[in-house]
Amino acid sequence: MSSITETVRDKYAAVALSGLSNNDTAVKSVAAAFGYSIEELDSLPSEANMGLSCGNPVAMAALKLGEVVVDPGCGGGLDVLLASRLVGPTGKAIGVDMTTEMLERSRAGAAKAGATNVEFYQAQIDHLPLPDASVDCVLSNCVINLAADKSAVFREMLRVLKPGGRISISDIALKQPLPPDVASSLHAYVGCIAGAMMISEYERLLNKAGFEAVIVTDTGADLNVYAQASSSGCCSPESDASCCAPASGTSGASSATAETGGSGSPVHDGLEQIMRQFDVNAYAASVRVYATRGAHSVTLPHYETPVSGILYCSSMISSTKVTAMKTILIYDRPMCCSTGICGPSVDPVLPRFAADLETMKNAGHSVERYNLSQQPQAFIENKEIHALISSKGTDVLPVVVVDGRVVSRGIYPSMEMLQMWTAGGVTAAAAPVMTMSLPIADEGCCSGSTGCC
Repeated sequence: MSSITETVRDKYAAVALSGLSNNDTAVKSVAAAFGYSIEELDSLPSEANMGLSCGNPVAMAALKLGEVVVDPGCGGGLDVLLASRLVGPTGKAIGVDMTTEMLERSRAGAAKAGATNVEFYQAQIDHLPLPDASVDCVLSNCVINLAADKSAVFREMLRVLKPGGRISISDIALKQPLPPDVASSLHAYVGCIAGAMMISEYERLLNKAGFEAVIVTDTGADLNVYAQASSSGCCSPESDASCCAPASGTSGASSATAETGGSGSPVHDGLEQIMRQFDVNAYAASVRVYATRGAHSVTLPHYETPVSGILYCSSMISSTKVTAMKTILIYDRPMCCSTGICGPSVDPVLPRFAADLETMKNAGHSVERYNLSQQPQAFIENKEIHALISSKGTDVLPVVVVDGRVVSRGIYPSMEMLQMWTAGGVTAAAAPVMTMSLPIADEGCCSGSTGCC
């Protein structure tokens, strides 16, 4: 194990032993800022969240019942537990982490949650303890930037994926080279900044590893949110007192807290110090990463020695790319017309979404759009949509379904997301960051000031 890997392991062990948890307002705010709903966070065991995320990879993974998913660098198990619910009892969610203390958190949280379809293993992420072609989806959350050999990690992800499988990654990547003092800072490395690669390099290495339909997109999230969970943020006078206290019954927590002087997190405290020195958002970004393994690509062999020590050649991976046309169904909120582009006050998301759907049609995909006020029978006939509305109300709309799988709820997705869900079927193009659409009141089409009726 390299010295930098040992340092990362030790620092994250200290985080695991700290009092940081979902019970702390500041820690919860970090996760919420990167895409987790408060409902999701409140449903989890408190130890699952330590404010270490830089996105919500489960939200864009489109997991379905019966799938097998693995989370390399699973930490406290936040994404494993969320994924386990989506894949159901016939599926499996697997967490892998090199840090004993993190795995103790993960297993404790899984026991509290009563999750029976989860497994946790101790290993490094460039040598996953899984058979070849055994996984439908690989999740990762703010971990790959910490890896010393990122190419080896991508090759290993490809190896464990089934043909046609996918990766859904949240990570930190660079928009421009870091200042020399930040690039050489250990605090910045452990804090997921100095070890990050350029966005263009991310795309290049994924393609080189053999992935297809590669998309890497800047989410625009404010990275300064991490400072909230530092000792100067999380443990400030106006924060919850529990944030500064070691987790009860956790051995070693007191020494970890003493080491960092406050939050018990050398990751957050060190990163907060770095952020005082430069504008982190000018150099780094939270990115969403999606790619697929080709449906006919060759299964890579599983080696008993770490994959980082294996040389690969391009002939081991098929260059064949399969474009499979998809069926896209959109179940819209109540609107006065089929697209919602009507009246004097139009949600600006709707014209963009209509144009994106037209692009999908032109690419050969089948696209159908149903309006609750005009085609209620379609909502009744689809049992899953009917159940969603019955349990959550019309706020769950719009719902997007691709080939029978619900892939998004409550938002009009961007072209980027449509491309992800129809991987390989549309030529990649610049797309806006996914935008939450404006709320429509329960009265439906004639609510508010739309004037469309």
